[in-house]
Amino acid sequence: MIIYNYYFAIFILVLFFFIISNKNTSILLSIIIIIIIGYYYFNNINIYNNNLKSNFTNKIKLIENEIKERKEINTNQYIFKIFPTEIKYLDKDSYLIELLLNIKFIKIFDENKWRDLILLFEKFMKLYIFILADRYDINKYFQTFLNIRTLIIKELYSIFIIIPQKLNYTYNLNPFEELEKTIIDFRKYSRKMIIIIEKYGFNKKNVYYLEDTQFRPYDNNNLEIY
Repeated sequence: MIIYNYYFAIFILVLFFFIISNKNTSILLSIIIIIIIGYYYFNNINIYNNNLKSNFTNKIKLIENEIKERKEINTNQYIFKIFPTEIKYLDKDSYLIELLLNIKFIKIFDENKWRDLILLFEKFMKLYIFILADRYDINKYFQTFLNIRTLIIKELYSIFIIIPQKLNYTYNLNPFEELEKTIIDFRKYSRKMIIIIEKYGFNKKNVYYLEDTQFRPYDNNNLEIY
């Protein structure tokens, strides 16, 4: 929220000082009032930020609890060697965390699929971070990044098949709408991530060619991916 932003708080305090100082109030009294208001305001900002941090930490722990007992990998992709027991990269992006938690309801009827998505999201974010940090060669791993994005989207679409119709009435939620929204949001957000990597490659690394992500050969299996 903007009211809990430090820059916004400073702007409000300056505005208060301007208003008070023009009411024939002494400068000293104006400063005292501003200090009192500022102390209360900044204290509330600190409390708000600490609560946000605490809530986010709890969300990460919730996800980690879901994967700590998992051992097997349900994919033949070479980049997946072991199943993670903790979140190391996904916690760098709160938006992806929220997208993942938004479909946590799938755990009710397919726990493994939920855990598979955690693995995919974690690896997706790791690739994104490592490519931009030059730890992974963009020429080699950009295609892998795209492949995992495709895997995530296909996994999300596959959930439609296993959602029982009665869930809408039993849990007072519309899982189909939530899932569709999550897919759309992920596609838009991951598209922005792709553009960032492309710009980084072309402008910073002087890469001349990267896999085309706009125009794809006709494929019924990929109609909804890009």
